[in-house]
Amino acid sequence: MNALDDKLIDETSFSFRDLQDLDIWQTWDVVFGALTIVGTPSYFGRYRIVGRWCQFQVQFSAGTSIASVAGTDYLTLPLPAQGLSGIATMTNETTNVAVGVCHIDVATSRCYLPAQVASGNVFTLCGSYEV
Repeated sequence: MNALDDKLIDETSFSFRDLQDLDIWQTWDVVFGALTIVGTPSYFGRYRIVGRWCQFQVQFSAGTSIASVAGTDYLTLPLPAQGLSGIATMTNETTNVAVGVCHIDVATSRCYLPAQVASGNVFTLCGSYEV
């Protein structure tokens, strides 16, 4: 017997999901659209659901360079987006500098990247949105 046997727990709550190990990070196949890549790309993405909120992290690089055009190049989100918007940022892991704020488009479930000139550095995206 435990202290929760006589308590009702909402199965959509953070507490229930945490007890069931449902808020753990999961990997997904990262898909970019219109990103300019020279050389072999390397992508790693993970996400987790906390309540009705999806948190995601992506690390990416290319053998020679990666460049992005603001408002054109995007990351397809791991799960369909809901609500009005979300927030994400892109950083340069090699130089430890912020690249800029990303735009989460709920209608297309995409994260639009800020402008980045061609670079051989390692980049990360980190954000969250409603699911």
